[in-house]
Amino acid sequence: MQFRIILSCLLLGSITCAAQDSSSSKSPDSVLFYVDSLETAPKAAEINPEKIAFINVVGFKTVPEKYRERGIKNIIYIETKPFANARYTGMFSEISPAYAEALKKYGSDSSFQYILDGAVLKSNVESSLAALEKKGIVDISVISPKILKEQYKVTGMKAGVLIRSK
Repeated sequence: MQFRIILSCLLLGSITCAAQDSSSSKSPDSVLFYVDSLETAPKAAEINPEKIAFINVVGFKTVPEKYRERGIKNIIYIETKPFANARYTGMFSEISPAYAEALKKYGSDSSFQYILDGAVLKSNVESSLAALEKKGIVDISVISPKILKEQYKVTGMKAGVLIRSK
């Protein structure tokens, strides 16, 4: 776990440095930060790495024109774990009525075991699920604790969530 935290810190630091290095020295605002879909100042983007689910860096060639007009050369999108969780549980609920029903029944997904393309997600669940897009999901189904135990050797969860992606 400590290795992942150190790796996340190094990654975020190198991304920030790379984005700053690729920007013009005349334009300190050439890097734009978004945290949980809100534009923010670089200082506000300094987040504990344990709370980060997803980081995406958009380089100059793919930065939308409206930002390039402002002198923006790089955009760094950071998504926190709570934000990612809200986004993917909402998306999964839209895709699967059974998932929506289980989520409503239990109040949250904290007692769900996610299984992505046959792999039981044991750590960094938010990070793995945050990367999914609706168009990349083939199917989502909910399985009982009994099936979860028999097929995946997982106990102590109220439901299993099987996700098949493209």
